[in-house]
Amino acid sequence: MNTKERIKSLFATYGGLAVCLIFFTIATPLAGQSIWSANKLSTLLSDVIVMGLLSVGAVFVYSLGSMDISIGKQVGLYATLIVVLGNRTGSLLPGIALCLVIAVLIAVINGATGELLHIHPIIASLVVMMVLSGISSITYNNLGSRNVSLKTVNYRVFKQPWVMALALIIEILVVAYLFNFTRIGKNAKAIGANALSAQQSGINIVQYKVISYIVMGICVVAASVFQMGFTGSSSDSTGTGFEMNVMVALILGGMPLSGGMRSRVSSAVAGAFTYSLLDVGLPIIGVDADAVFLIKAIIFIAVVLITCRKSSGTLPR
Repeated sequence: MNTKERIKSLFATYGGLAVCLIFFTIATPLAGQSIWSANKLSTLLSDVIVMGLLSVGAVFVYSLGSMDISIGKQVGLYATLIVVLGNRTGSLLPGIALCLVIAVLIAVINGATGELLHIHPIIASLVVMMVLSGISSITYNNLGSRNVSLKTVNYRVFKQPWVMALALIIEILVVAYLFNFTRIGKNAKAIGANALSAQQSGINIVQYKVISYIVMGICVVAASVFQMGFTGSSSDSTGTGFEMNVMVALILGGMPLSGGMRSRVSSAVAGAFTYSLLDVGLPIIGVDADAVFLIKAIIFIAVVLITCRKSSGTLPR
């Protein structure tokens, strides 16, 4: 990578984050409440922890040149299972263990079926999303309520700032090691760069796609625990739209849509913080809730056009 490309890469990853930090640090106090006040900082941290855990885990799948649009429904299902089983058993561990098993099964489906059936992986994740949506509807209909609350287990530990920070740091370190220093990450990037060349080089495409989805699945379970833990509850709308939020966060952090060797864990970290700053900061300065989505969309398109354009002038697939 030459100097020009390195500068462009750094700008793509940290430029948006730096602009958001400076802007909201100056603008939010003028609007009446600093984004760094105790109340807003708590909200920001709860947003960052969930978005960060999801985005960091999704790096593996996006490096393949794929995406998983069932993430949101997975979060909703896992949060519900943890709450329901927690109330019945008096412990969160049975629910978390069951969620990990389900996450692995979904990872196998999403990772293997696309390659084996010669369809785009997003189709498999779409089917999974619809199935999970149906399961969620049946579950809440049987419960007779649109939300459930954790009543038998103390969940306050998941609201502690140091616990949130520690969980995110540990995941970043583990995923970064796997992604940058093991065969799992290197082969995932090779598949994203050129699947045919990777296969001819002896890489088992199905195996490493499944492993990549498993890594993400475990991270989704971790995010679901903190999503549930912040309020001690879950509803039939929990996780809605998270799959799109993750995609926006990764692109804001400079992650290439086509995956490959330019994929970085740092993109997920910077993108998650940037997205959360926009999510919390824009309403503080008086932006209407509906307009927040429009602003995010405009920023998303601008970042894609700036950072993902090829030298030939066309966007990557």
